[in-house]
Amino acid sequence: MMTLAQVKDWLKTQVDCPSWYIGKLDGKKPQCIGVYNLNGGGKPVIALGGLEQTSYAIKGVSILVHWGKNPDAAEQKAQEVFSVMFGQMAEINGRRAIFDMRTPEPVNVGTDDEGIYEYVIEVTIYYER
Repeated sequence: MMTLAQVKDWLKTQVDCPSWYIGKLDGKKPQCIGVYNLNGGGKPVIALGGLEQTSYAIKGVSILVHWGKNPDAAEQKAQEVFSVMFGQMAEINGRRAIFDMRTPEPVNVGTDDEGIYEYVIEVTIYYER
C-alpha cells in the first residue's frame, strides 16, 4: 500500500515548498502544496494467478499547487511539480514507481477567495507491491 503521506514526503525531496499538506490545505498560507486521493481511480489490479502473482498496484493522486498572487509564478511552480513526475521513474518508500499523468499539463483552476492562484495535477502512480 502507498499512502498520501509517502507521496508527499517524496515530493518534498523534489520540490521546494514552505508548507505541505495531505487531506486538507491551510488556505491561509500563500504558498503551499496539498496532496489528495484522486476520486475514481479505477479498479484494483490483480493478476490471473491471484494476489501472490500481482506485482504492482495503483495509487491515484491529485496535487493542488496553491501559489501566491502572481499568475506566472504559480504556473511555473505547478510546472515544476509536474516535471518531477512526467516521464519519470522514482522510488517512493522503497518501492519503484512510474507516473502516468492524467492531463498534458497542470490545470489552472483559478484563484481562491483570497486571490491565490491554484493549479491541479492529477497522476496515477503505478508502484511495486
